[in-house]
Amino acid sequence: MIDVVVIGSGASGVHAAWPLVKAGLQVALVDVGHRDDGAPKPPGPAHFTQLRSTDPDQFRYFLGDDFQGLPFGEVRVGAQLTPPRAYIAKAIADAATRSDDFQAMQSYALGGLAAGWGAAVPPFSDVDLEGWPISRQQLQPHYDAVARRIGICGVSGDDLERWFGPSPHLLPPARQDSNGSWLLDTYQRRANWFHGRGLYAGQPRLALTTRRHAGRGPCRNLDMEFWGDEDRSVYRPVYTLDQLRRQPNFTYLPERHAEVFEEQEGGVAVRVRNLGTGTSERIDAGHLVLACGAIQSGRIAARSLGAEDTPLPLLSNPYTYFPCLLWTRLGQPTRNRRHSLTQVMMYFDPHRRPQQALQAQVYSYRSLLTFKLLKESHLPIGDALRILQHVQSYFIILGVHHPDYPGTSKLMQVRREDGGVDISYRPTISESRRRTKLENELMMVMYRLGCLPLGRVDPGYGSSIHYAGTLPMTEENRPLTTTPQGRLRGTQRVYIADGAAFPTLPSKGLTYTLMANADRVGRQLATSLSL
Repeated sequence: MIDVVVIGSGASGVHAAWPLVKAGLQVALVDVGHRDDGAPKPPGPAHFTQLRSTDPDQFRYFLGDDFQGLPFGEVRVGAQLTPPRAYIAKAIADAATRSDDFQAMQSYALGGLAAGWGAAVPPFSDVDLEGWPISRQQLQPHYDAVARRIGICGVSGDDLERWFGPSPHLLPPARQDSNGSWLLDTYQRRANWFHGRGLYAGQPRLALTTRRHAGRGPCRNLDMEFWGDEDRSVYRPVYTLDQLRRQPNFTYLPERHAEVFEEQEGGVAVRVRNLGTGTSERIDAGHLVLACGAIQSGRIAARSLGAEDTPLPLLSNPYTYFPCLLWTRLGQPTRNRRHSLTQVMMYFDPHRRPQQALQAQVYSYRSLLTFKLLKESHLPIGDALRILQHVQSYFIILGVHHPDYPGTSKLMQVRREDGGVDISYRPTISESRRRTKLENELMMVMYRLGCLPLGRVDPGYGSSIHYAGTLPMTEENRPLTTTPQGRLRGTQRVYIADGAAFPTLPSKGLTYTLMANADRVGRQLATSLSL
């Protein structure tokens, strides 16, 4: 008899399953589990510059055999996925999501979207959790448990401590590249001035093992984190899944797409479609944990509770990025050994409204290939190519995330006729104006850091790939909501352990909190089943 069935192998699913398995319960994890589809990969653990100068087949993984890595047309959601990771966005036929104004990227990959994430792990503060029925204090032991489990590097006591809070389980910070070091040095020389304008900067916390941890790493600074996982230093949920699969009380059930559940006396029956055979299967368990992403968990819940055509709220961090030139660094030497992830993290709160603060992340652009910047430079291609070849070491990308809150024009609903999802997402005029105003103010401050913005790129709503809020956690007893303990209202044995339960989205990346909250829901359920 299965005690608990978990749906989804992403960041939420594996960390909800972990405490249940450790408690000795019989746990099955149901997953579509698309794997790497055999796309060409870099040959072994080699440095980016070595590959660029020596590998005659580099075009196969940098551009793709069908040149799918070339950025034709407008920038769209998932543009950061390199050819070796394109399988992450592979869809299945009956999960159609339709929208005229929202680009929803969902993943049926083994490990979910975190199979290709940027690994930034800022925790939520009490300000970020305002309006939630849980506090940072309640989440803290689960942040700590996840940090020990996956390995998180960073520093304590810098200017980001006020945004992150302390963590007793940090690995040594990652080595910054020359652009990141230059920016932080410039910032620290005039920190009081920048604080007066609402800017706080420091080294990011990353799910990156800078020393050997849990059999992974250390990071060798090959600058290839967006292309492969040769040193396994960047955390992927599949690593936790591999550990779970070694436990005798855990079963992994891949190639199965969850459709609906039905509560019965003493348990839950989950209907899945076996993608290998095309047949319908039934899985019986004592309890069910939905952890397949905010949109899919909302879809399954609505279908199972007869709430098709009922609008559900949907949250997504608005996202913009700015290609910038560090003009004050021109001519300076550049350190070759680096990682490809966030080099500097910033929080910008010029009006002292922390709930509206934005998060900015600095990436250097070398390993993501300079040619992708050509059409963003607003120069003729030939001129842009010659210029970029000389100044590529001084380019950064500034990615800017904004918070999001529920609204009457940010909704999804499940179609009764085919079980697909329709999404309508339109921020209010005041939200859009606030976003533009804050970005303009940030760019003025960034200029004082030596950054020259070369343009503003808006990939569209949904492009942050941060989705939440479809079954929000609340103290109020309302249909299609979640209790503070994670139980889906209208059920007795179904729990929500992913972003569907988040009632708001601060500007911070949500994956670390997804893992911590999933650990919390899993531990509480394990405790109740052990009584």
